[in-house]
Amino acid sequence: MQMPGSFNANQFEPNQGFGIHPPVQKVQFQITNTEIKETAAKDGGYFVVEFTSPLGMIRHNYNIWNKTPKAVEIAHGQLSALCRAVQVYNIDWGNEGAALRGARGLMDVGYQKGEEPSADNPDAKGYTELKRVYDMAGNDPSRSASAQAAQNTAQPNPAQQPSGAPMTQQPGGGWGNGQQAQPANQQQPNPSWNSSGPVQTQTQPAQQGQAWQPGGQQAGGSPPWGSRT
Repeated sequence: MQMPGSFNANQFEPNQGFGIHPPVQKVQFQITNTEIKETAAKDGGYFVVEFTSPLGMIRHNYNIWNKTPKAVEIAHGQLSALCRAVQVYNIDWGNEGAALRGARGLMDVGYQKGEEPSADNPDAKGYTELKRVYDMAGNDPSRSASAQAAQNTAQPNPAQQPSGAPMTQQPGGGWGNGQQAQPANQQQPNPSWNSSGPVQTQTQPAQQGQAWQPGGQQAGGSPPWGSRT
């Protein structure tokens, strides 16, 4: 799917509100794919970024083309934070954000609200989501340099790997320490990790198409993301 125009992170204040990935803090990631998808209601689209770490893969949707202004505002802030963390400030929607592919940083992954497995919540599936992103030094792009320096002085950065035994999916969902097992229905990350990060297979940018017009239609009546069967 293609959309016209571009995104400049310098035009928006960074903000992070925000799978198949265990909860962890400040684990190294590489962006292994980006794409634009149509909403289920066919009234807009969203930007999908795929984050791959040594522990798994997780995707995050940025609601850039949404009929709700607040959703767009949140998406712009989150995407600005990501761009600043990986130092890629301009994204071309014509090639579906290809400039971000291969970029590296650190991320926090945590349970979605209400999905924390516990004795009081036995039906929780343990679904996780992207919470925050950082640059490779562990700096939060949504915080000022002075505030970040004060935090780094007060406490050391958390380890990039979870402590103790590997995080594995437990019976009934959720993640914890225990015998290592492959999470159900998990896709294997594309890259193979070495000392300098994952070895990435680059996804080819999409072909440039006609410009998207208000209402989500091209001149000729077909949406830019193509027909669905």
